[in-house]
Amino acid sequence: MVIMKKNIYAAIILASALIGDIASKAFIVKNFSYFDRVDFLGGFLRITLVYNEGGVFGIFQGYKNMFLIISFIVLFLMLAYYVYEKNKNTLFCAAMALIASGAVGNIIDRLLAGRPGVVDFISIGVDGVYRWPTFNIADTCIVVGAVMLVIVFYREEKKQKEKKNA
Repeated sequence: MVIMKKNIYAAIILASALIGDIASKAFIVKNFSYFDRVDFLGGFLRITLVYNEGGVFGIFQGYKNMFLIISFIVLFLMLAYYVYEKNKNTLFCAAMALIASGAVGNIIDRLLAGRPGVVDFISIGVDGVYRWPTFNIADTCIVVGAVMLVIVFYREEKKQKEKKNA
Protein backbone atom coordinates (compact mmCIF):
# COMPACT_ATOMS: atom_id res chain seq x y z
CA MET A 1 0.00 0.00 0.00
CA VAL A 2 2.86 2.39 0.82
CA ILE A 3 4.48 1.73 -2.57
CA MET A 4 1.18 2.41 -4.33
CA LYS A 5 0.87 5.71 -2.46
CA LYS A 6 4.38 6.73 -3.54
CA ASN A 7 3.60 5.83 -7.16
CA ILE A 8 0.44 7.94 -7.06
CA TYR A 9 2.45 10.79 -5.55
CA ALA A 10 5.02 10.43 -8.36
CA ALA A 11 2.26 10.35 -11.01
CA ILE A 12 0.73 13.56 -9.63
CA ILE A 13 4.11 15.32 -9.67
CA LEU A 14 4.85 14.08 -13.19
CA ALA A 15 1.45 15.16 -14.52
CA SER A 16 1.53 18.57 -12.80
CA ALA A 17 5.05 19.38 -13.98
CA LEU A 18 4.29 18.20 -17.51
CA ILE A 19 1.08 20.24 -17.70
CA GLY A 20 2.96 23.31 -16.43
CA ASP A 21 5.69 22.81 -19.02
CA ILE A 22 3.30 22.27 -21.94
CA ALA A 23 1.06 25.19 -20.92
CA SER A 24 3.97 27.60 -20.45
CA LYS A 25 5.49 26.69 -23.82
CA ALA A 26 2.11 27.06 -25.55
CA PHE A 27 1.66 30.50 -23.96
CA ILE A 28 5.12 31.65 -25.05
CA VAL A 29 4.73 30.36 -28.63
CA LYS A 30 1.32 32.02 -28.92
CA ASN A 31 2.32 35.39 -27.44
CA PHE A 32 5.96 35.89 -28.44
CA SER A 33 7.76 36.11 -31.75
CA TYR A 34 11.23 34.66 -32.10
CA PHE A 35 13.59 36.63 -29.84
CA ASP A 36 10.85 38.97 -28.50
CA ARG A 37 11.57 39.63 -24.87
CA VAL A 38 10.15 40.98 -21.65
CA ASP A 39 12.59 41.93 -18.90
CA PHE A 40 12.01 41.69 -15.15
CA LEU A 41 14.23 42.69 -12.23
CA GLY A 42 16.18 45.15 -14.36
CA GLY A 43 16.76 42.54 -17.07
CA PHE A 44 18.17 39.89 -14.72
CA LEU A 45 15.15 37.70 -15.53
CA ARG A 46 14.14 37.72 -19.17
CA ILE A 47 11.30 35.92 -20.92
CA THR A 48 12.14 35.38 -24.57
CA LEU A 49 11.22 32.80 -27.22
CA VAL A 50 14.17 30.72 -28.40
CA TYR A 51 14.07 27.38 -30.23
CA ASN A 52 16.80 24.99 -29.16
CA GLU A 53 17.59 22.55 -31.98
CA GLY A 54 20.36 20.91 -30.00
CA GLY A 55 20.97 19.50 -26.56
CA VAL A 56 21.26 20.88 -23.08
CA PHE A 57 22.49 24.49 -22.99
CA GLY A 58 22.15 24.65 -26.76
CA ILE A 59 25.11 22.39 -27.54
CA PHE A 60 25.23 20.61 -30.90
CA GLN A 61 22.64 22.78 -32.64
CA GLY A 62 20.95 21.11 -35.60
CA TYR A 63 20.97 17.59 -34.13
CA LYS A 64 17.30 17.58 -33.13
CA ASN A 65 16.69 13.95 -34.19
CA MET A 66 19.81 12.67 -32.43
CA PHE A 67 18.66 14.29 -29.18
CA LEU A 68 15.16 12.91 -29.70
CA ILE A 69 16.58 9.37 -29.84
CA ILE A 70 18.83 10.02 -26.83
CA SER A 71 15.86 11.44 -24.91
CA PHE A 72 13.78 8.32 -25.59
CA ILE A 73 16.64 6.05 -24.49
CA VAL A 74 17.25 8.02 -21.29
CA LEU A 75 13.52 8.12 -20.51
CA PHE A 76 13.27 4.35 -21.01
CA LEU A 77 16.29 3.74 -18.74
CA MET A 78 14.90 6.08 -16.05
CA LEU A 79 11.51 4.34 -16.12
CA ALA A 80 13.16 0.91 -15.92
CA TYR A 81 15.28 2.08 -12.99
CA TYR A 82 12.17 3.43 -11.25
CA VAL A 83 10.26 0.17 -11.76
CA TYR A 84 13.09 -2.07 -10.55
CA GLU A 85 14.31 0.07 -7.64
CA LYS A 86 13.42 -1.67 -4.39
CA ASN A 87 14.05 1.20 -1.95
CA LYS A 88 11.64 3.83 -3.23
CA ASN A 89 11.38 6.59 -0.68
CA THR A 90 9.26 9.67 -1.26
CA LEU A 91 12.20 11.85 -2.32
CA PHE A 92 13.32 9.24 -4.86
CA CYS A 93 9.81 9.03 -6.35
CA ALA A 94 9.51 12.81 -6.58
CA ALA A 95 12.96 13.13 -8.17
CA MET A 96 12.26 10.49 -10.79
CA ALA A 97 8.87 12.04 -11.56
CA LEU A 98 10.44 15.46 -12.13
CA ILE A 99 13.15 14.06 -14.39
CA ALA A 100 10.63 12.02 -16.38
CA SER A 101 8.27 14.99 -16.77
CA GLY A 102 11.11 17.14 -18.06
CA ALA A 103 12.21 14.49 -20.52
CA VAL A 104 8.66 13.96 -21.80
CA GLY A 105 8.08 17.72 -22.11
CA ASN A 106 11.17 18.18 -24.25
CA ILE A 107 10.40 15.04 -26.29
CA ILE A 108 6.96 16.45 -27.08
CA ASP A 109 8.58 19.66 -28.34
CA ARG A 110 10.91 17.72 -30.61
CA LEU A 111 8.00 15.72 -32.02
CA LEU A 112 5.62 18.62 -32.75
CA ALA A 113 5.38 19.30 -36.47
CA GLY A 114 6.39 22.81 -37.46
CA ARG A 115 8.37 23.40 -34.28
CA PRO A 116 12.07 23.79 -35.11
CA GLY A 117 13.22 22.66 -31.68
CA VAL A 118 12.55 22.72 -27.98
CA VAL A 119 10.88 25.93 -26.78
CA ASP A 120 13.14 27.71 -24.29
CA PHE A 121 12.08 31.00 -22.78
CA ILE A 122 13.62 31.70 -19.36
CA SER A 123 16.85 33.65 -19.41
CA ILE A 124 18.71 34.66 -16.26
CA GLY A 125 21.83 36.78 -15.98
CA VAL A 126 23.38 40.17 -16.54
CA ASP A 127 24.07 41.27 -20.11
CA GLY A 128 27.75 41.92 -20.67
CA VAL A 129 28.70 39.92 -17.57
CA TYR A 130 27.08 36.49 -17.80
CA ARG A 131 23.74 35.17 -19.02
CA TRP A 132 22.83 31.53 -18.37
CA PRO A 133 21.68 29.67 -21.50
CA THR A 134 17.92 30.04 -22.05
CA PHE A 135 15.88 27.18 -20.56
CA ASN A 136 12.31 26.07 -19.83
CA ILE A 137 10.25 24.42 -17.08
CA ALA A 138 11.15 20.92 -18.34
CA ASP A 139 14.85 21.72 -18.01
CA THR A 140 14.24 23.05 -14.50
CA CYS A 141 12.41 19.84 -13.56
CA ILE A 142 15.30 17.73 -14.84
CA VAL A 143 17.90 19.72 -12.89
CA VAL A 144 15.86 19.85 -9.66
CA GLY A 145 15.12 16.12 -9.98
CA ALA A 146 18.79 15.34 -10.54
CA VAL A 147 19.80 17.35 -7.45
CA MET A 148 17.15 15.48 -5.46
CA LEU A 149 18.57 12.16 -6.71
CA VAL A 150 22.04 13.18 -5.56
CA ILE A 151 20.55 13.81 -2.11
CA VAL A 152 18.84 10.40 -2.19
CA PHE A 153 22.09 8.66 -3.14
CA TYR A 154 24.05 10.61 -0.51
CA ARG A 155 21.57 9.64 2.22
CA GLU A 156 21.60 6.00 1.11
CA GLU A 157 25.40 5.91 1.08
CA LYS A 158 25.46 7.47 4.54
CA LYS A 159 22.96 4.88 5.80
CA GLN A 160 25.06 2.04 4.36
CA LYS A 161 28.22 3.37 6.05
CA GLU A 162 26.40 3.68 9.38
CA LYS A 163 25.15 0.07 9.08
CA LYS A 164 28.64 -1.13 8.23
CA ASN A 165 30.20 0.71 11.18
CA ALA A 166 27.52 -0.38 13.67
